This record gives sequence, structure tokens and C-alpha cells, in this order.
Amino acid sequence: MTRDPAASQRIWQKIDAAESIILVTHVRPDGDAVGSVLGFAEALRGYGKEVHIAFEETLPVRFRFLEEKEKPTSISTSGLTVTVDCADQARMPKIFAKKKIDINIDHHATNTQFGDLNYVDAEAAATAEIISDLLLDWNIPITSSAASALLMGIITDTIGFRTPNTTPHTLRTAAKLSELGANLSEIYQRSLTDMTWEASLLWGFALNKLQKEGKIIYTVITCEDRKRSGFTDRDDADLTNFLSSIQDAEIAILFNQQSEKSVKVSWRSRSKVNVADLASQFGGGGHPAAAGAEMELSLQETQQKILEATKAYLLKIE
Repeated sequence: MTRDPAASQRIWQKIDAAESIILVTHVRPDGDAVGSVLGFAEALRGYGKEVHIAFEETLPVRFRFLEEKEKPTSISTSGLTVTVDCADQARMPKIFAKKKIDINIDHHATNTQFGDLNYVDAEAAATAEIISDLLLDWNIPITSSAASALLMGIITDTIGFRTPNTTPHTLRTAAKLSELGANLSEIYQRSLTDMTWEASLLWGFALNKLQKEGKIIYTVITCEDRKRSGFTDRDDADLTNFLSSIQDAEIAILFNQQSEKSVKVSWRSRSKVNVADLASQFGGGGHPAAAGAEMELSLQETQQKILEATKAYLLKIE
């Protein structure tokens, strides 16, 4: 679905009538998820709405320069439930996994349309781009802090306007958010290029294990790597996007161990290989150039299954 004014108005009618709104996104939120939630919440609060944010955990370090309105302990489940940047209800905080979802706003082509109202625009470069469009459609004022959050969502999901789905509209939206007070250079540096000492150590441990098999490069972040580096977040410190910049492979894979029996797998494609097809084989999803899945297996078992499937997929499409 492309931009739909009628659907936009149906969503606004629901939001305008709601006494309380809960904004939810996926677990281990990335920049687009964080920026979309915080920017949307700030704008709706400015309009006079009571808005609760349902982050299951604290924000990744690199996004904490934005004001975090809510802590994980403040999760509320009573009110109009709106999900943003979440393609599958199973990826939400557990207390929302089976809850009725009133509105689902997203840009992933693999979205399962789990809401009563679904606004899924797979042509948008980021969910934050969609949220910006909706707020402008509804004539809701966007404060400088809301603009900053939304611009961060766009910048991080496009890796600094570098992904193939970055369009002239994406750039115009970013320009509008800059006009509204978002500091492009600061947001770019703090959300994309700045790195903590602990994240640098984590990269070092992971890159020391980097391997190449044909057109595939891959590496691993283990629980021990996280412990040794002092990196306390469960995300990958943006290592996956760095791997995608290596020229000598079509696909980059990062195996990010979460526990002894849980691994987050991230694929990146440098070619026309649609890694969302790969992720869907394992209950995941995403975009043609960037996708992920959760595996409830050991790290060794996960690596074996994912590498076999990725190699078979490449042979099939050649």
C-alpha cells in the first residue's frame, strides 16, 4: 500500500477519540522504532493526549541522547493500542503478544496485518517517515524534540540516506524535520557514527571471528563477548551495517547470541538478493536488503541451519 489519505483519516478519528493511547514497538528497538515512538508520543502529548510508551527494556545507549519519557516499569495496557515499526505481533513485549491491537503502522513488506486498522507502506524508507507524514496530514504540531526523534528514525533506518528505498520524498521529509528544529549533523553523528568504548571492544571480539564462505561473510557476537567488553545492551552496536559495507560478499550475516538457546540473526544484502525471503523461512522478516529472525536454538545449531539455508538460496537464484 502506498500513502492512503482515507486510511490516514480513519486512524486519526480513532486517535482523536481516544482518552488514552499506548505506543508499542518491537523488542530490542532499533533507531526507527525508538524515533517513531518518541516522536509520535511527543507530538500527540503536545496535542493534549495522554500517551504511554511500552518499551520493554531501556533504550540502546546510542539513542539515549533523546529524552526517554517512560521506563520499562511504567508499561500500561489500558487504552488505544498503536504499534509502530513492528512487522509481527510476536516481536512485541510479551504482555502485548496476544492483546488486541487497534492500529498497526509500519513500513515492512513482511508485516502480517495484525491490527484492526493497518497502515503499512512498504515504499516508505522508515516508519518515522510515515509518522511524519501522518502528523503533517493531521495538522498536529511537531516540536523540535519530536522532529529530532523522527529524523533519527529516518537517518538510522536509511543508514544516512544510503539504502535503496531512500526516495526524494524521504529527503523532503528530512528537510521538513530539519526546518522544524531537528539538528541533522548532531543526530547523524550521535545515532550513526558515535560509539562507546564498550561497543568498540565488542566489535573487536566479533570482527576477530569474521569468516568468508563464497559470497557470504559472517561473524558472531557471543554472550561472553558482551561480558568481556562490558557492553550491556542486547543489540549489535550497529555492527551489522558495518558488515554490509564489506565489498567482497553479496550477503553479510551476524549471529547475535542472546542466551544459551536464543540467537538473533541479521542478514544484509549488497545485491538484488532478497534476504527477507531468507528470514521468512525462519519466522522472521524485514526488507529485501535487511532482514532478521529469532532462533530458539544454540549458537552452533543456528549457524549451521542459517548458513545451509543461505547457501542453498544463493544457488537457487543464480
